[in-house]
Amino acid sequence: MKFKIRKCASFIPVLIFLFGNSCTNYQIEEYLFSAVEEKIPGGCDLLDVSYDGTIFPILQENCVACHNSNSSAAGYDYSDYDLVLQSVADGTLIGTIDNEPGFSPMPPGNSLDSCSIEKIRTWMDGLDQDSIPVDSIPDNGVVSNCDPDTVYFQNTILPLVVSSCATTGCHDQASHRDGIILTDYASIVRTGKIKPGDPGDSEFFETLTDDDDDLMPPPPNSPLDNEQILLIKQWILQGAKDNACIDGCDTTNVTFSASICPMMQKYCTGCHSTGNPGGGIVIGGYSDLVTLAGNGSLMGSVRYDQGYAKMPTNQQLPEFNINLLQKWIDDGFPE
Repeated sequence: MKFKIRKCASFIPVLIFLFGNSCTNYQIEEYLFSAVEEKIPGGCDLLDVSYDGTIFPILQENCVACHNSNSSAAGYDYSDYDLVLQSVADGTLIGTIDNEPGFSPMPPGNSLDSCSIEKIRTWMDGLDQDSIPVDSIPDNGVVSNCDPDTVYFQNTILPLVVSSCATTGCHDQASHRDGIILTDYASIVRTGKIKPGDPGDSEFFETLTDDDDDLMPPPPNSPLDNEQILLIKQWILQGAKDNACIDGCDTTNVTFSASICPMMQKYCTGCHSTGNPGGGIVIGGYSDLVTLAGNGSLMGSVRYDQGYAKMPTNQQLPEFNINLLQKWIDDGFPE
């Protein structure tokens, strides 16, 4: 970009610029400012965007609290450069912050400003393609870092507790029956009086196996089965951590019995069982879900589309679960 000096009443090019005999400082500053503005489209400085100086501070402020080495929500760690590159490779980073279809909006309830998003795009566009670990993503679309011997809170425990216990009139944020709220990690541990490593001394776990009126969930809701109770017990024994992992997502052969029904039992059936269906909506079997999928309410709700009730209410389904549902619908609801 070439800089030009504005003409003044007496134009002596070099002396006027150096000493300002006839041009005012205001004129010079005004021009220099306008020149910089041309380099900053819309006031968003996209010059010299770097990971250390630009991108990591954005991630640190908005993402790292939930996505770090100790608490990698949904399996993502944004505190490490190489792991950030993996989320670039699989499309998750830009997909979540820019609210692209099929991705859960992040940060939840507090979207990044457009300038921060453009800075991340600019950084990604400038990356050496050889540095992006595309080979780490299997061609069959199955991505998993889950330990089969570990019970993960975000993947297993939270959906189970919310679906079975954090329902209207019981232990959701609004009802908080008996002062107990079971909608997120902090409230479950605190009000459920969870003692990490000791399920026998954890009040919430005791209510799941109680023989009297303290049994939870109370009738007419169905009690948790032995397998579900064992999962909660194992989670507490493993330290009751707020942990998560990326679950395998195989979209090659999606059927109701193998893929969709287990998902519904995990996230939905507790609130929408035949005994006490939330909102009058029953999700008990194949035909129930086909009806919801057919009228558009299923995908509208799980995607949090405008005009639909958000389901699950406390936390959106992971993006790969949403993709599984859409694949099942697109394939014609295979049983």
